Amino acid sequence: MELNLQKQTVSINETIYDGVVEQPLECDVLLPDYCPDIQKILRCEVVPSLLLTAVNGDKLSVDGMAMAHLYYLDENGCIRHAEYKIPYTRVVELRCAPQNPSVCVTQSVDYFNCRAVSSRRLDMRGAVTMNVRVTGQTEEEVLVAAEGAGLQLCPDTAENACVLPRVMRQASVREEVELGYGKPAVGAVIRASASAQVTDYKAITGKLVTKGEITVKVVYQCEEDAKKLEVMEYALPLSQVIDLDGVDEDCSCSVWYEVCSLDVTPKANADGENRAFTLDVSLNACASAYRRMQLDAVCDCYSTSYECKPTVRQVPLLRLIDTVDETCMYKETLDLPPDAGSIVDVWCTAGAPTVQIEEDCAVVTGKMTVCMFVCEANGEIAYYDQAREYSHRIALRGSYETLVFSPNTSAGTAAFTMSGHEKLEVRCPVRIWGEVCSLYRRTVVCDVTVDETRAKTRRDNVLYLYYASEREPVWEIAKRYNTSVAAIQAGNQLEGDVLEGRQLLLIPMK
Repeated sequence: MELNLQKQTVSINETIYDGVVEQPLECDVLLPDYCPDIQKILRCEVVPSLLLTAVNGDKLSVDGMAMAHLYYLDENGCIRHAEYKIPYTRVVELRCAPQNPSVCVTQSVDYFNCRAVSSRRLDMRGAVTMNVRVTGQTEEEVLVAAEGAGLQLCPDTAENACVLPRVMRQASVREEVELGYGKPAVGAVIRASASAQVTDYKAITGKLVTKGEITVKVVYQCEEDAKKLEVMEYALPLSQVIDLDGVDEDCSCSVWYEVCSLDVTPKANADGENRAFTLDVSLNACASAYRRMQLDAVCDCYSTSYECKPTVRQVPLLRLIDTVDETCMYKETLDLPPDAGSIVDVWCTAGAPTVQIEEDCAVVTGKMTVCMFVCEANGEIAYYDQAREYSHRIALRGSYETLVFSPNTSAGTAAFTMSGHEKLEVRCPVRIWGEVCSLYRRTVVCDVTVDETRAKTRRDNVLYLYYASEREPVWEIAKRYNTSVAAIQAGNQLEGDVLEGRQLLLIPMK
């Protein structure tokens, strides 16, 4: 009798690398010619950005750029700013060359020291911490159906996710914006920050159409009074199209923007006053996508007519539990420095998150550094920061085995209010996003061979009696007696595949 086998191609996801690497940052720099001499360093802040990732054989290359922002006081007690770009490349050795690789890299700066060697020379030392995860995707053919040679199949349904390669599209936005009414003219830009948020996206075949907004905050020095600082905030609309092969409206997607750099240049009007800014924002439009697929596999088989040999494998599968995109509001009441007269600017930086899995939720925690420029009672500008911790609980639905969740986090624009003369109430949104997946293994039959020269001896039209145990699978009984599950179910008027209680069964040999 001819044997017809039907197979299905299954995506097998394999973790090639999952670890933490450290990239040193070292440079010896001079102040730009237009900057006055350093009297006192207030703060040196470093923001890393990802430029490019590439897998070549068993090596991963990560290109990035660290923007070092130096805030200091000159000899007149005025706050000044200088910035430096520190490029870097990190090569990570992988245990093997992945097929169809997908790369996830998150970065943070745990420490960075800046020392003034002289009034115009700086020695900078620190490191970028990279959390790197590389997965590969291969394909495996598994048996899903068969006909002929008396072959009996034990079906098993599982959920699997096909992971599309993560993409990153570089983009830039240039916009001219004006100062608000009544604002004094610009002398120099002291601090500028930008964050970008995806507000909506739509998946079409092979593309993700995204819309969002860039929020820019500029702290500047007044032209007439160098010790006076003013703040302006702007919102810029943004739309990007991300090409992602294989994506469509049935996929579950995570879409986000990463700001790489921000350049703010004062612009003079016809009267020679700087009453506008030119904003140049460089960013990455990023996306990852998962396609949920049902696998109707076979976990066991036998033939009632011939000896057969199945090829059985344990395959790793990936189940997408949820795509997370939540915002928690960090709120904290802080003690003000004793000499603080007024608050000039407050901003927050979120450190690398850690995840603790509980029974029905994932708890994301991380360090939140609250930074501030204050004007002291003597009129001098000073810098202070306080480290705190944020925590957010993300509800998980469904059951899972080994959970994989490596969230991305970003702190938005901070707001603050004074509470009396000694307290400061700070509020800052923290966005948390990423995919929650479960890794598990299933036993599947990939192939089966039937030896028609070795026929089984069986007595047809014979009826056996069998006293079955509670919760005993009908499949195991049928395999033991070399008959079919359908025959036992029909002979005993059974509907399920597992017996609910102990009972006497008729075993027809058909």
